[in-house]
Amino acid sequence: MNLNLTEDQNLLLDVFTKIFTNESTLERVRAAEAAGFDGALWTTLVEVGAPLLRVPESAGGAGVGLLEAALVAEQAGRNLASVPLVEAMLAAKILGELGGETATAWLERVGSGTAMVTLALQEPVQGEPQLVPGAAVADAILVLEGDRVSLRVLAAKLGVVTNMGALPLAEAVLGGAGAVGAVCVIAEGADARAVFLAAIEEWKLLTAATLAAMARKSLEDAAAYSCERIAFDRQIGGYQGLAHPLADAVTDVDGARQLVWWTIWSLAQGKPDAAALFPMAYWWATQAAGVATVRAMRVFGGYGVSMEYPAQIYYRRSRALSMLLGDPKDELRRSADRLFNAAAAAPLPDAGDVQIDFSLGEAAEAYAASARTFFAENLTTELGEFAYRTGDGYDPALHRKLAKAGFMFPDWPKEYGGGARNPAEKSALFRVYGDSNWWITVPNTNDMVAKMIMHFGTDAAKQEILPRAGAGEVNFSLGYSEPSCGSDIFAAKTKAVKDGDDWIINGQKMFTSQGHLAQYALMAARTDPAAPKHAGITLFILPLDQPGYECTEVKTLGGERTNVTFYSDMRVPDKYRLGEVNGGAKVLAAALLLEQSGGDFFLIVLNRLYRDGCAWAKSAMRKGRPAIENDDVRLALAKLRAHVDILDAMTRWAMWSNAGKRPQRYLGPMTKLFGSEGVVRCASELMELAGPESLLQRSTPLGWIEQECRKGIAGTIYAGTSEIQRSIIAETALGMPRTRS
Repeated sequence: MNLNLTEDQNLLLDVFTKIFTNESTLERVRAAEAAGFDGALWTTLVEVGAPLLRVPESAGGAGVGLLEAALVAEQAGRNLASVPLVEAMLAAKILGELGGETATAWLERVGSGTAMVTLALQEPVQGEPQLVPGAAVADAILVLEGDRVSLRVLAAKLGVVTNMGALPLAEAVLGGAGAVGAVCVIAEGADARAVFLAAIEEWKLLTAATLAAMARKSLEDAAAYSCERIAFDRQIGGYQGLAHPLADAVTDVDGARQLVWWTIWSLAQGKPDAAALFPMAYWWATQAAGVATVRAMRVFGGYGVSMEYPAQIYYRRSRALSMLLGDPKDELRRSADRLFNAAAAAPLPDAGDVQIDFSLGEAAEAYAASARTFFAENLTTELGEFAYRTGDGYDPALHRKLAKAGFMFPDWPKEYGGGARNPAEKSALFRVYGDSNWWITVPNTNDMVAKMIMHFGTDAAKQEILPRAGAGEVNFSLGYSEPSCGSDIFAAKTKAVKDGDDWIINGQKMFTSQGHLAQYALMAARTDPAAPKHAGITLFILPLDQPGYECTEVKTLGGERTNVTFYSDMRVPDKYRLGEVNGGAKVLAAALLLEQSGGDFFLIVLNRLYRDGCAWAKSAMRKGRPAIENDDVRLALAKLRAHVDILDAMTRWAMWSNAGKRPQRYLGPMTKLFGSEGVVRCASELMELAGPESLLQRSTPLGWIEQECRKGIAGTIYAGTSEIQRSIIAETALGMPRTRS
């Protein structure tokens, strides 16, 4: 896995960042609004060869890859560049790829800046006008009619039509009576059509990159303002009612950017679903940008809708770019067609030399293959169904086999029974767990607690516990939440009082999942009642096989078991303490980072929802037709697939960031928030579409969807509620004030 930019890509990014930052200032943007075009900026872009970036080198262009073009589009979006750069780049690319005397002559004019060429996004309908981006300032428009690609050479500039986004749009008839310009045929035939259609797909992706960057900048501006504006004696960004909607928005916007990169990588890898990702990425970006820019405006209050403030410009521009192809939902529909109908595939652009790599690597794939073999030989249908129904995912004999075969704790040091494998191999293993219908709840919990012991435990505790845990003989539970404080771990009232070399524990914990299976609990207890809230907590790894421990079952909505656990005069030797006395905040921070940092769990759930949703839709009948032929069903499955791909990209991005020692604090919370909320959203939509049969509880694809609709709600609560994740994201991704006391 590698998401680093190359030296050349960073150089290109630096050049265009400086150009757009210096020459697309807000003053310049405002000055260009009447025409939708900044001629001086365009001259600069021509001087550095921007229109020819995607033109093949053999045709005199720079021949850069699709990722490089996306990086340039991002900077144009961030800075509201008042030029039709994407359209001009793609028109030039079409001319360069089709070649011929006429195309070459026009390409030379484009490169020298003596002409601008744009392209029509739709095929012309005889006598009907269409809005053409960039046509207000163009000298010619590339048009696709059937298998013919031609230039409509304009005798004079068409002039801008007033529009919401202040873009250089013109309304033009491009076919039949009254069509503008003189027709100049560039090329004809199936290959010519394919080149043009591939450019339209590229337009979708580059516009998605533009929208994501534009929306991100609008959120950053809003967040900065929220730190400056004081209301009721505090920064307005410190109010959760303002911060949390921005956290949701930036999560979806960052997801849009990652989906663009994921699409480029998928194209380069030749993945069969790459064609579905282009319209999917565009659709997602339109929706994310629409929400983000509105929420950003609201932060500014009345100033947000004032024409003197820039917030409304991001909104207007993003809305305009979102509707140039028509209803954005049509692109989601097109994505669904390509997912479920092989005949709906489309010509795609060349990706160029793509250096980024989202793959988990050959070692991870080989490890996953061996794990699949293990599960095929050892996991029965009955065990898989038991795991899903109960949420335990625990069978003592199977877990010992998993540990012995090296499929339980792959990244642990070998001395504790692990395989010293990398994070990608661990992720690949847990994906096999999901594909095999075996939950990762117990391995995940055991992994987290054991790593706390490795980092903070005494030598005696390590020697006693870790080899047994590594052999699959020991399980852990989490003693965090209490009846009176919920997720506020530092408000714990469970007490630990020193008694010689021991500690005496008294208290009660709520929602102790795995408490009925565990031999040890990771326990947060108050050791200094007089100390400040965050300073008086100590963590222990509490042995549960002793008098004073009581575990009472609590049934949950999803059918999973959790527990109320009671601790009465439980004696704990000091060797089971983790970290310093009253130093629990440091240990808890590490524990929570581990618990909230992985998207594998929710990716497993979303993947299963997608599999079950497709299986149901292909087998169920709706009004005499397969449900998969129903438009609403196909749209719901395409939305679900978008969630799967975005979360997959997010999860890998977070993994890569952490492995490279450059962790972004918000990436883990983003994956948790996006994944858990996505499960609830997507499962609920499938339930409604499949009603009333979806109400039935049974072991069928639709039955599993029904259960996940119930189980998914808990995922938005456990490991920190969605509200906690939103607060962290607002603070760390957007730099907003702290919203928690």
